[in-house]
Amino acid sequence: MTSKPPRRRASPLPAVQRVLLAGVALSLATAVVAVPASAADAKVIHVAGQPLGVATGPDGTLYVSDYGWDGAVSVYRPGETMPSRTIKTGGFPTSLAVTPDGTLYVAQSDGAQSEIGVVAPGAGEVSLVMKVSAGTHWLTVGPQGSLYVVDPAEDSVSVVKPGDAWVHRTIQAGPYPIEVVLAKDGTAYATNQLAGTVTVIPPGAPSPSHSIEVGAKAHPHGIAAAPDGTVYVANILTNDVAVIEPGGTTVARRIPVGEAPQEVLAAADGTVYVTNSLDDTVSVIPAGAAAAAETMATGDDPGRMVERGDGSVVVVNRGGKSLTVLDSGSAGAVAARATVGEEPAAADGGGSNGEAVAQGSFDLAIPAVAAGSGVVLLTGAVFLVAVLRRRRKVAGADSPEAWTFE
Repeated sequence: MTSKPPRRRASPLPAVQRVLLAGVALSLATAVVAVPASAADAKVIHVAGQPLGVATGPDGTLYVSDYGWDGAVSVYRPGETMPSRTIKTGGFPTSLAVTPDGTLYVAQSDGAQSEIGVVAPGAGEVSLVMKVSAGTHWLTVGPQGSLYVVDPAEDSVSVVKPGDAWVHRTIQAGPYPIEVVLAKDGTAYATNQLAGTVTVIPPGAPSPSHSIEVGAKAHPHGIAAAPDGTVYVANILTNDVAVIEPGGTTVARRIPVGEAPQEVLAAADGTVYVTNSLDDTVSVIPAGAAAAAETMATGDDPGRMVERGDGSVVVVNRGGKSLTVLDSGSAGAVAARATVGEEPAAADGGGSNGEAVAQGSFDLAIPAVAAGSGVVLLTGAVFLVAVLRRRRKVAGADSPEAWTFE
């Protein structure tokens, strides 16, 4: 990540780059492994805008980014089903991260360049920005409050110390890193989508110690570290989760999940949740298990997830413009469900109002107001997913014709 001195936020304009890879990855996933549980009893409350990124604060406050021309982050206090306030951000906010002191970081754009907005605890808008290289960046916060920024364009992971607004160090990762996760001991793991590897960075190190092969054709995406140090990697094209044991240098086992798994979350009790973007489900894997114990129905096109302080897991449904809340029960079982803001899906799997969301490497959506060359690229990604769903419906999920693309 190339960092420049912080400045005051400029007015937001659309800026979208390099997204067709994500659409191709989503369109080629294949296997179906479980029948989703019914969500007919889910509670439905409308969510305004286009939800995309999600994060939670130390007090249980939920933050949801609205990927639109006029960027914003909706704020939900514990127990709320409607946002109590909105934070003004730069254009098209994507990834969110919150530090232990409540500082919110937002990956956004000013129209000319990508940037990271900084929102002070309790503030109503971005006050400072860090200029970064072009493209959409994944943000996460380490145990000590440092911000980690994944930069696919520069094949790197940058670190910003707590309270700073500039890069402390930049670490070279593998080809096209997508996400990074921090284990409790401070070890960082980054998924390299094009290389099919995971880069391992020891605590405080200026460079990686080694890489772990997860599959050249797997297209690894989401990654999570469980409390015991086990690392889980969601592989979009092989429809599984690779498991790396603590201190391991190879994949110990693979757990089959749904179609086109993108994001993975390891909860505080060790339960692992995986969003299956083409199934519209979440696979639930108990701590230490070798298989998913349950598959839960979500809204259309589930993506990012976050665990709140009460143990519930919030899933962003990009196509359905909703939040699905999974209430954690004993032994990691899912005891109840509530869907916030779900809209009926169209026959082809898209949203009822004609807007669509493309999620893969970049968490990008298509708001109705978007314009320019970026929309052409995004539409291509959405088109591939739409064709996949239509062909599945016509030819059958098990038919080879359902997975053929010219």
